[in-house]
Amino acid sequence: MDKIYLVKNLTPWMVDEILAFSLITEFRLVLLRKPNDFYITRLKDIEANGIEIIYNPYEYNNLLRKVLFLIKFVFVNFPKFLKGYNSVIGGKSIFWFLKLDLKLFHESSTIHAQFATQPSIIALMLKKYYKNKLNYSFTFHAHDIYFKNKWFCKLVNESFISFSISVYNINYIDKHYKEINKGKIALSRLGVFPPRNSKKNKYNKNDQLVLGFLSWFVEKKGIKYLLEAVKVLSTKRKIKLKIAGDGPLLNYIKEFIKTNTLESYIEYLGKLDTKGKEDFYRSIDVFVLPSIIIKNDMDGIPVVLMEAISYGIPIITTNISGIPEIFNNNGCLIEQKSTDAIIDSFQHFVNSAEAKTFSKNSLEMFKQFNILENSKNKIINLNWNSQNL
Repeated sequence: MDKIYLVKNLTPWMVDEILAFSLITEFRLVLLRKPNDFYITRLKDIEANGIEIIYNPYEYNNLLRKVLFLIKFVFVNFPKFLKGYNSVIGGKSIFWFLKLDLKLFHESSTIHAQFATQPSIIALMLKKYYKNKLNYSFTFHAHDIYFKNKWFCKLVNESFISFSISVYNINYIDKHYKEINKGKIALSRLGVFPPRNSKKNKYNKNDQLVLGFLSWFVEKKGIKYLLEAVKVLSTKRKIKLKIAGDGPLLNYIKEFIKTNTLESYIEYLGKLDTKGKEDFYRSIDVFVLPSIIIKNDMDGIPVVLMEAISYGIPIITTNISGIPEIFNNNGCLIEQKSTDAIIDSFQHFVNSAEAKTFSKNSLEMFKQFNILENSKNKIINLNWNSQNL
């Protein structure tokens, strides 16, 4: 069996899963886009485990055959190409398939793709190109199902198996995608590696409360509500917010800190590598992620919450999408889009005994999000078994 892991854009959690897979089974990693230099070191770790990484999977071969195939593919799936984001992902999939080096794939290939977008559509194309003899699977997450994905039902129904990262998503597609074959859906949670030399977080109610926020800075992460909460709290108690990450709202964050003279209360750390994230989590008392629902998008179960609980850190987060699935009395689960709810949640950390209970429960919850165990189960479901299982 020729096992292929197909990726468009790498993310930190995706690299974690690929690394976990590389410790368990053999496969080839095919990257549709050149990876950011940020990931080079970890990709070398994956290669050191014997995994072949194909950084440039393109060659203009079999062009006539590809064109004839794509004409038929577009004709059969024409309604999916008509408008909106569905047409974008369909069109880009055609472009990438046209220049894809088909010598990398064959009838005995089995592909696992990430997201119900271009990688999965390309996997579907390859299956049809090889007369249904090639098998594929994929994992769907959040935005790839929340925007009324016209490709989704076909992708699931043609797949060998399709993985949801949350129970919430399984219930969501049952409600919004009526033509789906539910028998092909399986739960497979994401996860993170256990931290090295983990220490228990200590909290003293007389000390400064150190909050942490690490994310891609976009609207759905709720950072604006957190900043407003810290602005209010800065006048009432000793508090510090450490912010890490990058994204479109970075300038907004910096300007908010400057305008409200919060430099003594909010520290921006930049984008963190693996060592930087370890230091970040060891330095905070509470991790805060006040995610919100926006048009056609919301979080699934954010991986940063998994990272936080792996260190035994209490979390403050919102009761949307699959987030309650990572919560069991290990912090505060609050309403979205509420600065007051964020402020009120901090009263639970006045009592050090309650904070210790939250920390203990975070470590217990982490057992469901250990990437090594979750990857083993996923590989079994994929039939990518190896002697390391």
